[in-house]
Amino acid sequence: MTSDFAPPVDLVDRVGRMWRRSGELPPALPQPYVDLLVFADGSLWLTGPETEARTGNVAEPLTGLRLRPGTCASVLGVAADEVPLAGMPLPGSGLDAAFRALRAPARPADPAVAQVLQAVRETPGAPVSDHAAAAGLSERQLRRRFSVAVGLSPKAYARVVRLHRAMALARSSPAPDWAEIAVRSGFYDQPHMLAEFRRAVGSSCVRFFQAAPADG
Repeated sequence: MTSDFAPPVDLVDRVGRMWRRSGELPPALPQPYVDLLVFADGSLWLTGPETEARTGNVAEPLTGLRLRPGTCASVLGVAADEVPLAGMPLPGSGLDAAFRALRAPARPADPAVAQVLQAVRETPGAPVSDHAAAAGLSERQLRRRFSVAVGLSPKAYARVVRLHRAMALARSSPAPDWAEIAVRSGFYDQPHMLAEFRRAVGSSCVRFFQAAPADG
């Protein structure tokens, strides 16, 4: 079973989506976000952002809160790049405890990171040096500050954003033109896009498009 739904209204600036999973995981793109997990026994875990899709089975129902970039560090006090992909425990038990933790006062967000996040979403194929220069930072400064807020480097985050852009464009067309989609998504060309999909999801973009649910 797979379902996604909106978070409480007062948390929409900190949580992008909530989800529940059980059984075999469907084909899905990697998600470049920290997730706050609520296990069936109530235990809370943070898991790091993905650059490759997870596969396998969820033995017991699992609830996740997909945190917006910056929430982990500014609200929970944990640098996103310190959260391992395999996860780490968070104090508390149950969904209500997760909500309480996410309603804590937040430290100010990093405006430079917010600017670069927006720029990457708009132009995921642009060089990191361009984003750094626009934010008034060196590439090294940007990588450090971006990693603390997001958990990935700007380059790795853009790589995942390109995958999502490509699927969104494909699903918006009755007959996807994959060469055009590659260029519009920020890839060098179609072979580059094919290679990135195989690395991230284990199949070509066409096979993934055919196999994955529309929200994958």
